[in-house]
Amino acid sequence: MDAQVSSKDQKIGGDQPPSELPTLSGKDKSQESFDHVPLPSQQDADTRNALATEPFQPTLKVLADLERDDPKFAFPAARLVGLYRRLWESCVSKHIDGQKLEQSNQILKEAGTHLLKERDGLQLRHDKELSRLRFFEQALESSRGRLTRVLDDWNHPSRLNLAGLPDMAREE
Repeated sequence: MDAQVSSKDQKIGGDQPPSELPTLSGKDKSQESFDHVPLPSQQDADTRNALATEPFQPTLKVLADLERDDPKFAFPAARLVGLYRRLWESCVSKHIDGQKLEQSNQILKEAGTHLLKERDGLQLRHDKELSRLRFFEQALESSRGRLTRVLDDWNHPSRLNLAGLPDMAREE
């Protein structure tokens, strides 16, 4: 009978998932992948775990002894130790995250310094090239002016300084 009811549900519902379960469209999945924060590596998790639990090992041993000796007092003490342990784990986690941020910040500072040096070198090279260009422009303008005067003199001989012509006329 149950098999008949479940087959009727499948026929009515078709391939639709049950209504209690949320469905994700393709767009939601792609957005989820962008929002997903990468999990810490196994080494980070081991380090965090070790730093968070090592300081409490002696206290946990004392709590175990206390539980054997006085169970009524052991429960509130264990609860208090548990709260301090959570607080300590939070501090350790924030400390490790802070160290990672400092390392990333240092790497970024070094990269920024390198980029500034590279920019300064490129700016210096650019300035040198601009000064050479100005020098060549001035030299070209000077040459152009002299060439223009020579060509003007060639095309218009009447403008020449005729001081040498009378000597040539006398020789004839």
